[in-house]
Amino acid sequence: MTTVSKYAAILVWAAWASVAWSTADGAADGAADGGVVRAWSGKLTIPTYPWEEDLNPKFWALEGGAKLSTTVRGAITYPYVMQDHLSRTKIDRTYRALFLENEYLRVTCLPELGGRLHSVFDKSTNQEMFHTSSVIKPGMIAMRGAWISGGVEWNSGPHGHTVTIVSPVSAVTGRNEDGSAYLEIANQEQIFRTRWTVRVTLHPGRAYLDQQIRIENPTDGMHPYYFWNCTAFPNRPGTRFIYPMSLGTDHNAREFFNWPVHEGRDLSWLKNYETYASVFAVECPYDFFGAYDADADRGIVQVANHHELGGKKAWTWGEWEFGKVAQKNLTDTDGPYIEVQSGPLPTQSDYGMLEPRGRVAWREYWYPVHGLGDGFEFANENLAVQTAMVGRQLEFRLLATGKYNRAECVLAADGQTLVRQTVDLSPAAPTIVTLARPPLQPLDVTVTSGEGRLLAAFITPLPIPGTDQPTPPRFADLPDDPLSVEELYLKGRKFDRATDRRQARAYYERALTRDAGHVDSLQALAVLDFESGLYEEAIGRSGLALDRDSDAGLCWYYRGVGHLRLGHFADALRCGYRAARCFGTAAIGYDLAGRAALRLGDHRGAVDAFTRAVRADGNDSRAADHLLLARYAAGAAEAKDTARARVREHPTAVVPATLVWLCEGGTPADLGRSLRSFLGEPEFELLEASLVFAELGLFQEASRIVQAGCVDAAPTADRSCLPFYYLAWYASRCGDAEAAQPWLVQASQTRKERAFASRPEEVEILRYAAAQNPRDAQAQLQLGCLLAHLGRVDEATAAWQKAAELDPQQSISWRNLGLAAAAKDDLPAAEGHYRRALAARPGDQTLYRDLAEILTAAGRRADAIGLLEDMPIAGMRRAEITVMLAEAYVALQRYEDCIQLLSATPYFVNWEGQDVTWRLFNRSHIERGRQRLQQGDAAAALADFEAALTYPANLNVGRSNKPQEAPAQYWRGQALAALDRLQEAREAWQTGADGADVRGEQNEYREKCRKALADG
Repeated sequence: MTTVSKYAAILVWAAWASVAWSTADGAADGAADGGVVRAWSGKLTIPTYPWEEDLNPKFWALEGGAKLSTTVRGAITYPYVMQDHLSRTKIDRTYRALFLENEYLRVTCLPELGGRLHSVFDKSTNQEMFHTSSVIKPGMIAMRGAWISGGVEWNSGPHGHTVTIVSPVSAVTGRNEDGSAYLEIANQEQIFRTRWTVRVTLHPGRAYLDQQIRIENPTDGMHPYYFWNCTAFPNRPGTRFIYPMSLGTDHNAREFFNWPVHEGRDLSWLKNYETYASVFAVECPYDFFGAYDADADRGIVQVANHHELGGKKAWTWGEWEFGKVAQKNLTDTDGPYIEVQSGPLPTQSDYGMLEPRGRVAWREYWYPVHGLGDGFEFANENLAVQTAMVGRQLEFRLLATGKYNRAECVLAADGQTLVRQTVDLSPAAPTIVTLARPPLQPLDVTVTSGEGRLLAAFITPLPIPGTDQPTPPRFADLPDDPLSVEELYLKGRKFDRATDRRQARAYYERALTRDAGHVDSLQALAVLDFESGLYEEAIGRSGLALDRDSDAGLCWYYRGVGHLRLGHFADALRCGYRAARCFGTAAIGYDLAGRAALRLGDHRGAVDAFTRAVRADGNDSRAADHLLLARYAAGAAEAKDTARARVREHPTAVVPATLVWLCEGGTPADLGRSLRSFLGEPEFELLEASLVFAELGLFQEASRIVQAGCVDAAPTADRSCLPFYYLAWYASRCGDAEAAQPWLVQASQTRKERAFASRPEEVEILRYAAAQNPRDAQAQLQLGCLLAHLGRVDEATAAWQKAAELDPQQSISWRNLGLAAAAKDDLPAAEGHYRRALAARPGDQTLYRDLAEILTAAGRRADAIGLLEDMPIAGMRRAEITVMLAEAYVALQRYEDCIQLLSATPYFVNWEGQDVTWRLFNRSHIERGRQRLQQGDAAAALADFEAALTYPANLNVGRSNKPQEAPAQYWRGQALAALDRLQEAREAWQTGADGADVRGEQNEYREKCRKALADG
């Protein structure tokens, strides 16, 4: 097996023939021609700047106290840990890669980097379709920190750039009967357990990426969804956004602007953006958009039904130095880029909500275009067209996504045909149709294939209707007091969708203080209770809502699944059938009834209920899984064949694949080959599948899956304690308490860092383990982390206290206790817990960081400085710790120390949009210069003031479009005046007075500069 040793091979088409790719199916030899689509796997070696993952989890429910900054605050990332310690020492790293190729495109997917399409090579032009980086160089942009640019990113949320940007996801290749081949990329994220799947298909003879995307909620909870298909394209002087709309808005849909020309500025041209900007289409009436480089005469097109995929986003870093430096932090030599993004939601401040088994799905096409001049006026999945006046002729350039010989192009006006021309269309080069002396009225353009199939029909000039600026809901702008009960609920729902569960609860409860029986608020709180594992509370709230509205199907459902989780199967059965009779909840009601029936031993009733569920909602993949397992439990011979068919249709689905393995009597090695080979997070996915079996009472099967897939077939280093706890629990459910004991012992002795329990079902499992083995600190630690994730902080704190007592050398327990104390502003207790954590793990830099912040909040900044200065460092100090130390030096007027610290740091990788390193550098030089000036050393002071106006490369901050440089210019003038260089002093003051208009210190010093000029 060979690998590509130099990444340059992927950028130069001539090198493809000499590259020996490793293959999984032996089909990678030879060129793709004659309509053959190939799919294969291999490896790719790419220069990479590594990143490190934190050891400690973050909890949204443990926000830092009022005295603390965001450093020790939680985030909606658990159970994932942060990836926020980035290196700038490049290494070669070999990645697993999947490839697709037809006669027009060659696609490279990297499953270990979120399933990103790293390269889409356009064979018609021998160029990359998207902006592609020759290195993997993360910046601090994503939810967990590390984020990379280039290619196509599947940004699945929960918000921002997703948690798996630089982490493995599931990915396989496959072939279809029509000769096409596909990549299926999927991930069940661990925060809410929603699942996204992207199928990228190449068809014979077509020059587009056919993308079918779905997001689904296989759980009983209600979870927010968010998705942006984020593509990158080079940003050069001739680059344009092509968005057929009349109104755009910003990230939060609060500011609106005309498109393309707003206040005299053509926003479609990238060269006209001074700073970074997000642009979102408002009610775009067309199915296409994209970008085009007029100088290079090439671009990209996206096509999708705008009614189901209305989100159209454009992003640029802008032309200012700040944005250019930020982009250099993401690549070495590949230049600036823009983003062209599509999604199902209007803006990035919008979130959808998936009800139980909810699903959002769509199809979109992406393809490269070239030779069209300066863009495209119209596009669909068949062709892109640009119109332009050339002299006195109207010229149409038609570039197709496939070969259409003897197609017909008709140009008409007022029902009269002006041109009827037979043309050969292809992706290789545009075909030109001209109309001499075109009429003044719009033209109807129709293109049909030689067989008479309509390829395109549109009007030119393309009519772009005006769009009115939408009015925000009343609750968005008013304080809470005048809001109605319904508006309070809607405000809570907005927070709920934005993953702010604390604020969501507060507003739902506020609505109930006005109307104790408000059904929507009671239902919403019941959902949050259920998701937190508070099943009794969920049952109670649902019951209160049903007292007012007995037809509230979701309330029957949540009452029922609460009973199901508590083992009240008869009550769950009754509630399931009641939900099935309500509007909108028939499918999930029958599914609930089927689960309850199976637990009651009624196999026939279960199969019947699940059959009804699938009939009511044919897209409910979990109901289909349940029906499959019910038939298996009932002894139906066809269960195995049905499971095989489902695997063929959904190759990344785990439940049917495990059932096939069970039915065939497979070995652990078989399961490893069939599933672990392509799963990005095999332990999580296999445990998840086992829970589906277990919920239906199939505990022996669940146990076999876990033991084979997570223990026997898993390398020792990949095993966490969780599979062993599951195995013990399943053994106990099978009535074999003796068999559970060895698993409990093994669980207590298994240490894998960065692996944390996250499912509400695991509360019962971990409590069982803790009860059976009271000396197991691991079970208490995991239970505490899980309860904190579920918002149950007091219970979590009690579990961590037990864990710390049982194993004082477990740093995470002490650290979490410190977080809990800090959240209550008990800083002395927080300090004590953190010091115990440090004693257990003295090499963990994040513990020093958090403790230093606690000391600072307690008014002990000097102690915080001493702590950070004496911190042992293996490798390089974390960037935020250097910043914290520099801020502390400035606060204590130790400017010399701050300057030396910043200058001695080889590089900083700042969070997106931050300039704190430069602000500290600037202020320290100004303040040290003032001290020197007061001491009579004007020359040294001048050097400081002039240094304050520079932007050293290691700080990674470029000059702003509104640089706040007036303070440095004012003091520079004072130093020059002290040196009797009065003309230069006046020039400095004039520069300061003419500086950017920025409220605060900048404008105060602009005024001082004016006064100095007047007095001088």
